[in-house]
Amino acid sequence: MPTVELPKEEWERYFDELSKNLPALEAQLEVVDREVGDQIEVEYSPLTGLSYDPKDDVFEIQFTEKHDHLIYHPQKIYLEQEDGKLVAIEVVDKDGTRHILRLKPALPLPG
Repeated sequence: MPTVELPKEEWERYFDELSKNLPALEAQLEVVDREVGDQIEVEYSPLTGLSYDPKDDVFEIQFTEKHDHLIYHPQKIYLEQEDGKLVAIEVVDKDGTRHILRLKPALPLPG
């Protein structure tokens, strides 16, 4: 499973484009913190959008269950791919906390 880092200058455009064509899928959100450990914050819930706002430096994950997850000052974003599909997105924040979004089913990678 190749994992690639998405350059910061591509975040806004990439996630805007991905969200425009987002099919019906579910996602699980796992937060891995050095102090607290590994926590499942959202258990496979319908995903409605992903976005990055460079002005406020915040990454947002939107679920239909009236749950938005905000990640302030993200430092890195990794895309995990399998067979030409996106299976997970990992966002690392300024404190080193990892926010891992697992997608089901996997998304075809944008061109």
